[in-house]
Amino acid sequence: MKKIKILVLLLTISVAGFYSCSDNDPVENEIVTSKSIALRTTLNEIKKANNISGRNANAPQDQFLCFQFVYPITLSYNDGTVITVATYEGLIDVLTAESETLFIVGIAFPFQVQQEGAVITIDNEAEFYALIEDCGFSPINDDVLQFSCLQFIFPISVINDNGATIAVNTQAELESLLINGTLVDIVFPISVTQNNEVIVVNDLYELFELYDECDGNTSSCICTADYNPVCVQTVNGIVEYSNACLAQCDGFTAADFVPCAPTCSITNVTATPGTCNSDGTYPLTIDFDYANTSSAYYSVYNSLGAWVGTYPLFDLPFTIPNYPSLGSSSDYFVIRIGNNFDCNATQQWSAPICNASTINFGTLLGTCFNIAFPVQIQYQGALVTANNNGDILQYYFPAQSNIPAFVYPLVVTFNTTTGPVTVTVANQAAFEAAIANNCN
Repeated sequence: MKKIKILVLLLTISVAGFYSCSDNDPVENEIVTSKSIALRTTLNEIKKANNISGRNANAPQDQFLCFQFVYPITLSYNDGTVITVATYEGLIDVLTAESETLFIVGIAFPFQVQQEGAVITIDNEAEFYALIEDCGFSPINDDVLQFSCLQFIFPISVINDNGATIAVNTQAELESLLINGTLVDIVFPISVTQNNEVIVVNDLYELFELYDECDGNTSSCICTADYNPVCVQTVNGIVEYSNACLAQCDGFTAADFVPCAPTCSITNVTATPGTCNSDGTYPLTIDFDYANTSSAYYSVYNSLGAWVGTYPLFDLPFTIPNYPSLGSSSDYFVIRIGNNFDCNATQQWSAPICNASTINFGTLLGTCFNIAFPVQIQYQGALVTANNNGDILQYYFPAQSNIPAFVYPLVVTFNTTTGPVTVTVANQAAFEAAIANNCN
């Protein structure tokens, strides 16, 4: 029996997209990819952030993710086709073009990601999975909890977080394990019912296909994508549909509709700023009330859409010690609980205008200090190599940051009054501190 981590993704019929295969010469350019649950989880987050459900996507945006891929990356489809994706926009095109018969399942290791200004190399699935867990991504899609148009036939066997195989006898037991995060693996094969038919599911990817059908993609029933939920009573409990059309496509009528479970809510949000820190940030204390949540964590995104951090709900109120100042007298954030994009709230506050130490990097480079070349700089989702000061200054944008987005560590030599001093700096904060200490 296969033990596969749970991941249910809506891989839906979409508009045509274009991509190019990278393996023009399969002998000389052979690339090995690995099936990755962490990848499908990440791609599902990207699809949700860009409103991709097999339909036209909105303008691409990856600011809701706590990391970004360093491009190019190499991906593989379920039919074995290998492609190279050169940009984030290209990835959106690929995801928009996914269908129930052709979808991304694998990635070539190692690859790199950008997270909080640092570039991290991901060597294997375990490291990738640890990354998405740190980001608060859940490999369990909301569709599993909604039990929309298919129902599990119990009992089933699962693996819990202690590594033990346990029997799950009811939908209520399964929901409890999912919500509490104690269900780690599912043991295949399992049986489900769909449209009054018993179907044996042998692995994770067969489950993908069934959830495609749950989204109404393989039938002649055409429904809109609007979210006006209705619920129906089934033998396995109450099932939620995104709208009445989808429920009716599965054979239900308005007479079958019952009240839905309470929805997640966030209320009484407060944001209390403190005084400025020396690095141009300030402490910000967050507090709010919440109800009907299925996650124990919430994420904070600043007014630019950048991920600030993920924190436990039980720790409220919580003070973020170094909230970034954007140089405005007012600011706001977005709070989202778990991976529920419908469970969010915003809050505005009067913000202090904090200025970090005034560093004129462009003037000091080559006079007060010199950098050992070559170095790499993060720019628009890619890494560029700089071999001289002129190269560096092409990626120096003082209105955005005091220092270019280097890949650390860097070796820097300062021309001090007592002679050259060479130091290795591990991050931007250390670089700024070294400049402040040596460039008077």
